[in-house]
Amino acid sequence: MRLTPLDSIDTPLLRLRPLTPADAPALFDQMLGDAGTMRDLPVLRQTGVSQTDAFIAEALRGWEDGSLIRYTLECKETGRLTALIELKPALPRVEIGVIISRHGGARRRRAGVLALQELIDWLIEQPGVYRVFACCAVDGAAHSSMERLGFVKEAVLTNHEPRPNRGLVAADSYLFALTRPAPVPPEPASEGVAWLRNTMQWSLEDA
Repeated sequence: MRLTPLDSIDTPLLRLRPLTPADAPALFDQMLGDAGTMRDLPVLRQTGVSQTDAFIAEALRGWEDGSLIRYTLECKETGRLTALIELKPALPRVEIGVIISRHGGARRRRAGVLALQELIDWLIEQPGVYRVFACCAVDGAAHSSMERLGFVKEAVLTNHEPRPNRGLVAADSYLFALTRPAPVPPEPASEGVAWLRNTMQWSLEDA
């Protein structure tokens, strides 16, 4: 089974949509090349738009084969990109990662959380999806929003990820997850039960 991506979500202030090649300069300037935004993430800050071009090309390939889904949140008023959302499906689970630009302003950041909530609510209800999870730096800012989004903190993962933008080869992370019950198939009847059921059926037919 494969997760079918959502095309878009519109909120009063923001639009969630897939990345396009034209997003590369803004995505680099506002997020992937910004030292403050990338500080606590487990990937290196990008140093040029060519790296962002490759990042978007990877996203387009992943969208086609279902292995990697990347969205941006775009401000309807200004056209600024305020967040990047990444989904890595491996059903029944989906890993989610979020980068929120530090240049979006508090109002747009709050609007971004609401749009993210709408995406997560949609995601956990998709066929075959029973677990959505994320890892966050224990000393970063991202984890404070996870429980408000409905996630449960399951564990502290010791030395789980690098923090290359802080010079850390290994650092601790919180593991957050959102789950829903998976269907349980009925237990097959034992041979004795099957024999009794058949015997009773024959008895009724002979009566």
